[in-house]
Amino acid sequence: MASGSSSFYKGSDLIHDYSCFTCEENDLNTEAQHFCPKCEHYLCDKCVKIHGDYFKKHVVYGRRDMQKWAGFSMDRCAQHGKELEVHCDDNQELCCSVCVAFNHRLCSSISHLRDLARGFLNTAEFKQLPAAVDKMRSRLDELKNERMKDQTSLNDSHKNIISEIKDLRKEINQILDKLEKRTVEQLDSMMEDLEKSIKDDLEACAHMHDKLGIMIAKLKKSASKNKESSSYIGFRKCESKLSEANCLVQEIKEKERMKFKSDENVLPFLRNLNSLGNVDNVYVYKAQSSSLYKVHMYKCNIEGICELPSGEVVIAERNNDRLMLLNRQFEVIGHCHLPLPPRHMCHTKGSEVAVAVTGIDASTISTMHAIHFHALTKGKLQSVRKFTIDFQCISIAHHLEKLYLCSFNALYLYTMNGNIIQKLYEDNSSYRTMHNCAVSPDGERIYVTNQIHSKFITLDTSGQVLSTVEDPDLKYPSGLCVSPSGHVFVCGETSNTVVQVVPEGRKKLVIVAREVDGLCSPHSVWFSEQTSTLIIGNLSNNSITVVKLC
Repeated sequence: MASGSSSFYKGSDLIHDYSCFTCEENDLNTEAQHFCPKCEHYLCDKCVKIHGDYFKKHVVYGRRDMQKWAGFSMDRCAQHGKELEVHCDDNQELCCSVCVAFNHRLCSSISHLRDLARGFLNTAEFKQLPAAVDKMRSRLDELKNERMKDQTSLNDSHKNIISEIKDLRKEINQILDKLEKRTVEQLDSMMEDLEKSIKDDLEACAHMHDKLGIMIAKLKKSASKNKESSSYIGFRKCESKLSEANCLVQEIKEKERMKFKSDENVLPFLRNLNSLGNVDNVYVYKAQSSSLYKVHMYKCNIEGICELPSGEVVIAERNNDRLMLLNRQFEVIGHCHLPLPPRHMCHTKGSEVAVAVTGIDASTISTMHAIHFHALTKGKLQSVRKFTIDFQCISIAHHLEKLYLCSFNALYLYTMNGNIIQKLYEDNSSYRTMHNCAVSPDGERIYVTNQIHSKFITLDTSGQVLSTVEDPDLKYPSGLCVSPSGHVFVCGETSNTVVQVVPEGRKKLVIVAREVDGLCSPHSVWFSEQTSTLIIGNLSNNSITVVKLC
């Protein structure tokens, strides 16, 4: 934008960046030096004085405040202040005469606004605009309110994280205090032993000193009386005692003195730390919309849900012993019969899923428990391999070619070939203390739901409990899932909720979906990061609930 008296000649006309509105009305070409937003008029030095006499309360901006000139008039160019006259079809821009002269001389298609506007008031496009603006303004108000809530939540999160940091510091201090106490106890014990050793040495020295004095006195006495035999005997005994004293002196001199050597790993480890931990930006999801999709003619129990990399969704349905294949529109496009009812399912790799099945084997008329692997091949789910286990598996999870299998009371780690590695965790406090399990993307945390006690438990890789969450919004927790980015979602079967939990598993983050979103005893859940949607299987229901998140 030009300033001061900027202008240029076109033919015989002088074109200003801003022209005085009043002078233009009188067919005069004068550059504007002032702007009145109330009148939406650009004024020269002469006209601004007349304007001031008539409108004393109007605020007028001079050239020093030119950033305030633009944007006040709908019909005027925001850049040059002149009347908008044409539309550049090449650049899709509204233009004044200065715009055309400066920026659009080479454009091939210029349309007059009067021609474009003829009959425009009666078009549907124009009539729908106010509603669209109102809708957007309402959405902006909602967004503003949400961000205000987020601001409050952010302050709360900041306080909570500060509290967590201080708690961590206290725990570190407690650990250091214990280490110091143990080290001092070792020092005190060594001090006691060394004090006793010094006391014993002092007594031994004193005793040897006196013994040598007595022996040498007796030897001198025998020698003074020329008693050769007695003197010889005394000499040999004194010589022996002298050798004994020499050994005592050497022994005392060689005794190790007390000293302290710090653990060489402690200080370098602490010095290499940049902080006490990382503060991550955790996405908090909210339900935006929800829909129900019918997947069966009759009520059924959907035990497991997972999405394949290609976008298809696989559902394990117990009542009819089968896997169902859904397309991206959640339409059933295929199914695969299972020899036994499925209890749970997880994605392993590529287009493969692992299904935990249990029931009566018709061929042997005996109970059988097994893990079946199926893969999507040429648009169909086909059996790949299987292995049997000796307990009823009610949940299965996969991470780095390892399988995590849950019984009603224990969690086991297996190889993909069916060999047990170890029992990770067990809780025999009551019947059915475990229902579902999942693993964090880095494999450092294992999440478990305990329905009978309404607990969400987080374990480390050795099976030690890191944290336990009990929340009124998470009653009778059942299904859970962890996304590739680490977002954790848990079903509250009797609270009719799906709750997002912090990745560390320490606390509930937010209720993502509720009964109003179509939940009815949510039993299984999957979060699709491709589409930001939750896919929820309700207990004894023939539909899945799909919740779009934002």
